[in-house]
Amino acid sequence: DRLTEIVDRIRALTDRTGSAARYCANMLEADDLCSDLTEEMKRSSYRLLADAQHEITFEGQEFLQKLNPKKRIDLFLFYKESLTNIIRHSNATRVTTRLTANRNEVLLDITDDGVGMPGESSPVPASLKRRARLLGAHLDVTCPENGGTRITLQLKTRKFGYKT
Repeated sequence: DRLTEIVDRIRALTDRTGSAARYCANMLEADDLCSDLTEEMKRSSYRLLADAQHEITFEGQEFLQKLNPKKRIDLFLFYKESLTNIIRHSNATRVTTRLTANRNEVLLDITDDGVGMPGESSPVPASLKRRARLLGAHLDVTCPENGGTRITLQLKTRKFGYKT
């Protein structure tokens, strides 16, 4: 009986993992996913930050459209992961997002007025490190003196180029 229970649990986990992998593969193959990165970010932020005051601004949208579609998706997923961390851990009431792009770089800056990260040399959440590494970007997470947390992601566009 115990062995049957374990095998059933393994089978259920395998089914869920397979479904998740298929979903991710389909998402990455979708041509129109994140075709308008700024709209996707707005929609997600309004949904995720419904209980917080949120300001979101964009500059250089024409450069964002030239990014490789997979990099736009990775940037979007980094943003959602950042907001998820804010919701789960910060108790923030105000969040500000600024995304700027030009020919040389994309800069994403997210700040909140939450409790900040504990400790003087707070570790960067592993999920954000992983996503930044996938993007080939520089990640900086700080706790400003006035409180809260600031997440800054800097991508040099030469690293991953523009779609042709």
